Amino acid sequence: MSEWWKSFFDQDYLKIAGGMLTEEHSSKQAADLWSMLDLSPGCRILDAPCGWGRLSRPLALLGATVLGVDQSETLLAAAESQRGDVPSERLRYIRHDLRNPILETGFDVACNIFTSFGYGTEEDDVALFRSLRAAVRRGGRVLVETNHRDLICTQLAHGAKHSMRMEDGTLFLDEPGFDPIAGVVTLNWYWFGPNGGGKKHARWRCYTPTEMVSLLQRAGLRLIGTYQGLSKNPYRAEGPDLGGRLGMIALRED
Repeated sequence: MSEWWKSFFDQDYLKIAGGMLTEEHSSKQAADLWSMLDLSPGCRILDAPCGWGRLSRPLALLGATVLGVDQSETLLAAAESQRGDVPSERLRYIRHDLRNPILETGFDVACNIFTSFGYGTEEDDVALFRSLRAAVRRGGRVLVETNHRDLICTQLAHGAKHSMRMEDGTLFLDEPGFDPIAGVVTLNWYWFGPNGGGKKHARWRCYTPTEMVSLLQRAGLRLIGTYQGLSKNPYRAEGPDLGGRLGMIALRED
């Protein structure tokens, strides 16, 4: 697939995603993550990719020392502008392609949140998880929170279109497509409002849970638990959404 992600995460993305993932929602997710992993003040967390710091900052406010990593200059600039009074020794951001190893190591936890892989080849994703594995200490954990093929198919079966009205009156519509043979989801975003309109398209590989476990194993990680999103509830393929989003915790053993 083309490297669409190099230009996708711009100011338009920031406006739309910020409307969907509010500060209140992100703070709750950070608190859920903190509880899920039984974290304590002073722990070191790698948030990769971190986007506009929507989880990095609240995790730092909870007492962690956080490094946020992303490839988007636009999102990193927004993260810096929103750090508030959190000092740099508690929260830092760097620009980096996660397919390459991160120079800093010794983290207690590395987090990959909100379906932040599947943008390229399987080899790209294995390389990303290898970078996360190398960044955590021996006995450290890698947390992945993601959408997955079972959930996507369930959503498509019930009509997967999503729309919302943003604060400035802009109407946003998402009309996803799915190639079941390639396992690729196409994002088709459209918006129109008082400040104009636009569209965005992206393609990402939608793995099954089994395939994602294999990716983690190929990266040298051992799966130790699967959960319903960022919760302590075990993942079970039950209910109308087949258990919802998937949280996976993997361990670096050596």
